Amino acid sequence: MRNTKRWLVCAFVPVAASLGAAAVPVTATAAPDTGSLIAPIGVDTEVTFESDGLTFFGSLRTPQHPVTGTAALLLPGSGPTDRNGNQPGISADTLIRIANILADHGIPSLRFDKFGSGATGLGGLAPEAVAGYGFADQVDHAVAAAALLRDRTGVGPDGLLVLGHSEGALTALALADRGVTPTGIGLLQPLPMRYLDLLRAQISVQLDGATASGQMPPGEADTVRADLERTVESLRATGTVPSDVHPMLAQLGLNAANAKFLSEADALDPSLLAAGLPESTSVLLTCSDKDLNVSCAQVGPLRDALAHTSVDFHRFGTASHLLKELGPVPPSTLDTLVPLPMSTEFSAALTEWAGGHGR
Repeated sequence: MRNTKRWLVCAFVPVAASLGAAAVPVTATAAPDTGSLIAPIGVDTEVTFESDGLTFFGSLRTPQHPVTGTAALLLPGSGPTDRNGNQPGISADTLIRIANILADHGIPSLRFDKFGSGATGLGGLAPEAVAGYGFADQVDHAVAAAALLRDRTGVGPDGLLVLGHSEGALTALALADRGVTPTGIGLLQPLPMRYLDLLRAQISVQLDGATASGQMPPGEADTVRADLERTVESLRATGTVPSDVHPMLAQLGLNAANAKFLSEADALDPSLLAAGLPESTSVLLTCSDKDLNVSCAQVGPLRDALAHTSVDFHRFGTASHLLKELGPVPPSTLDTLVPLPMSTEFSAALTEWAGGHGR
C-alpha cells in the first residue's frame, strides 16, 4: 500500500525525526478521531457537509452568548489532522483551543475532520484512489465548509473569519483567492513560501545535521540532495516524481501517491496570494523563534506582502509550531508527544485580535 499525505512541510513532526533512521511509511488508512481532554467553552454541535462526493464531519461551536454577524472557519495543518488539531500519537489540540478563545469572545466557529482523519476518514475511497487527491480538492472542502458556516450562523462576507494553522494558512489564502474573502484571516505559523521550496529547505537543514552528527555519510547526503532537486524539478514540470530517487524522499512523502497534491500546492505562492487580499482585511500573522518547521526569517516576505492590509504581526519567543508553551525548554521532536499548555504568547495575541471582532 502506498504512502499517503504525511510529508513534513509544516507538518507536526519536523524532518529531523526521520533522519538517521529509516522513516516508517504511513499507509493510506484513515486516522481515527483522537479526541480531546480540553473542555469546550460553549456547545459543540455535530455537523456534516458534502464536497467532491465526500461527507465531512465537524463541530459547530456555539458560545453561550454569541455575537451577531461574526463566525470563524478553522483550517488544520498538513497530514491526517482532525477537527481538534490532533493526529494519532500527536497531542496538539490546536484547533479546539483556538475555538475556545474565539468562543470566549462570543465568536461561533466551525472545525472539521479533514480528508483522511477522524469521522471523515477516506470517505469510502479505496487507498489506491488517494493519488487522485489534490490540494485543489482541499480548497474545495474549505469552500463547502464556509458555505455550511454561513448557512448555520447567517454570517455574511463582512463577518467571516478564517484561521489557518500551518498548511491551513495556505488553504485560507487559496480560499480567499477563490472569492470566499474573509473580513479577517489568521495565518498561524504559516507555510510562508512555495510548498516545495520549504520542503527542500527543511530537508537540507536536516541533512546538514545528520552529516555533522555522523548519522549519515556525506556521500549519501549528496545523493539525497541531488535527487531532491530532480524531484522538485519534475513535480514542477510534469507533476510527477521520478521512480529512481533515494528511498528516504519517498518515505518523507515525495512519492507518486502525493505527487498531485504537492504539485498543486506548490503552484501557489503564499506571498502573491497575500498581496491580493483587500486592504481592509484584518490579518493575524504569527511566527516563533522555537518553531522547528518554519522560521520567522522565512515568514518575513509574507509579512511584507501583507503590508497593505491591517496586519497584526506577532513574533513569539517560546511557542512551538503547534503553538504549545515551551517556556525555557529548547524545542525538540518530542514536543509533539507531550500535552503541553497553549502558548501564553499566542493566547494573548489571539485574544486581542478576537476582541476586535467579537465582544
